[in-house]
Amino acid sequence: MTANSEQIDYWNGEAGERWASYDDMMSRLLAPIAELLLEQLPPGGARAALDIGCGGGSQSLLLAQRLGANAKVTGVDVSAPLLEVARRRVAAIPEKLDFLQADAAVYPFEAGSYDLLFSRFGVMFFDDPEAAFANLHRALVPGAPLLFCCWQSLQDNPWTWLAVQAALEHVPAPPPTQPGEPGPFAFANPERVEAILDSAGFEAINIQPQPVTLHWGEGETLADKVRELVQIGPVGRLLADQPPDVRERVRESIAEVMAPYYDGESLALAGRTWFVTARA
Repeated sequence: MTANSEQIDYWNGEAGERWASYDDMMSRLLAPIAELLLEQLPPGGARAALDIGCGGGSQSLLLAQRLGANAKVTGVDVSAPLLEVARRRVAAIPEKLDFLQADAAVYPFEAGSYDLLFSRFGVMFFDDPEAAFANLHRALVPGAPLLFCCWQSLQDNPWTWLAVQAALEHVPAPPPTQPGEPGPFAFANPERVEAILDSAGFEAINIQPQPVTLHWGEGETLADKVRELVQIGPVGRLLADQPPDVRERVRESIAEVMAPYYDGESLALAGRTWFVTARA
């Protein structure tokens, strides 16, 4: 089995297709976080930026717009379905953005060819994060800034923790995950993140908590919004092989626990992230 093969299979299979179909919704959901993260860009901008785990490319586009006319952003992702979305999204401005289907952990980037490393929730999926960040460090010019966000723990993120707890009333619990296991919450421990970046050669590492509010779902009713929510993330994995009647019971239970957070229009759920900056 090659490095990151499980993640590569996941993001190129049914899950990748599902995420691609919901990419517009997810782009709007996460845009406020991307905008907050971009406020951390150091003065002077960049001319050649890497966006790791770029997915459907919405944050790549925001980054390119923020950096200006003389910059080019290269988005890297393992998922063919999501990169298809990204290429459609930026078809009108190919001179500012390019997309590469590759595993950033091992891809042979030309040494010192980028002056910014950026990621919105895209760096928590490496089997060997120390080796992955060492590879990315080699791709940067000395002193180039690194800037990414990642989730704190599952339990610190009610937007998904509440839904998972409700789902587990109806489906078996998955095998327990090990601390730091690749996945959305792999970088929950900031001390581990700092150690990974330090071992890869990064300096001036700074990790700050950033609370966020996610306004979830675009359907007209709470049931519609819950139906969208359960397609994505840990709950989506729990329901992947479940029959329709079980899925419906899960949705009903999630709607019940989400009702206090729904005001008739918006389903507003709290989240907690880390904003991480450093220099090569």
